[in-house]
Amino acid sequence: MSTSRAAALRARRLIQSWETERFELLNKRICDLDLKLEGTVLQKCIDKLYRELERRHIRFRPACYLSNEWGCPDRIPMIGLPFYLADPRLTRINNEINKDTEGEEQIMMGMRHETGHAINYAHKLYNRHDWCKVFGAFSKPYRDIFKPNPFSKNYVKHLEYSGVRVYAQKHPDEDFAETFAVWLYPFSNWREKYRNWGALKKLKYMDQLMKEIGRRPPLVKSGRPHSPVEEMDYTVLEYYKKDPEDYKLEAQGYCDDVLEKIFEESPRWEQSVGAWKFIRRYRSQLIANISDWTGENRATIQPLIDKLISRARDLNLYMNGRRESSKLVELTAVATTFVMNYVYEGKFIVI
Repeated sequence: MSTSRAAALRARRLIQSWETERFELLNKRICDLDLKLEGTVLQKCIDKLYRELERRHIRFRPACYLSNEWGCPDRIPMIGLPFYLADPRLTRINNEINKDTEGEEQIMMGMRHETGHAINYAHKLYNRHDWCKVFGAFSKPYRDIFKPNPFSKNYVKHLEYSGVRVYAQKHPDEDFAETFAVWLYPFSNWREKYRNWGALKKLKYMDQLMKEIGRRPPLVKSGRPHSPVEEMDYTVLEYYKKDPEDYKLEAQGYCDDVLEKIFEESPRWEQSVGAWKFIRRYRSQLIANISDWTGENRATIQPLIDKLISRARDLNLYMNGRRESSKLVELTAVATTFVMNYVYEGKFIVI
């Protein structure tokens, strides 16, 4: 491999590192990430969930949307799904921060549980006398912190609380949702697994109840979603309550903050020009000038300039077209600083 090609590969690896990409994502507002369900593992799981409901002869299909966490709005038959599961990169960030992994199996467990809530709300089952007799009063106070009995056989074992599958003990609504999830799962073998448990009475009730209401149209069909992704106007960093300094030093190809100082976030002038188009127009000149001034191989500088172009486009930055000369001077100075820091520190950063 030639020296220039090796230099280009080293620079590109640093600029395109996961640590750099992670910091770019952490600094974006969640509503600006353009997250969709289509084509994601979530959509695959939704389709699977609907097939399971069809096999159980249940007419109801809960609407799903991206939100800040798992959940159903209070008595609204919709399922909120965590936004970070709609992008593998965000899923990786969540796993790194929370030391957790939510694969397809865990997603399906969550969806079955939330569908239990949704079908409860869609048919207002919580108002039924027999429902309250089996699960308890829906009006019971809901507490995030509770003291479960890990040895109780009166509840199904499904979702975890503090590392133990006791979530059904949290509230009658959760007990119903957990019982529904176990009942719906095609391979739960619940009649055998819970044969000598008090929870079997709840599962049998669920089986009879779903046969009764399964083909009925829902009483409640829609409502307002809670914290939809379009309204999450805070950054991923803010969502996780993390300090940017914890990640910035590792992001050795990060340039967003520098670009945002040179250019603007909106086309404020009649002669506004897209910043990425401006940088692309002067790409060859920038590379040649910086190489001459620093003595660094052009192959090392090219990935940096290309990164500035792509990030200016992604950030949707603009500039006044009448100020090309002054902006070119600013950009050249900053890019030269990036290169010099790379030469002496091995990092494409501006401190």
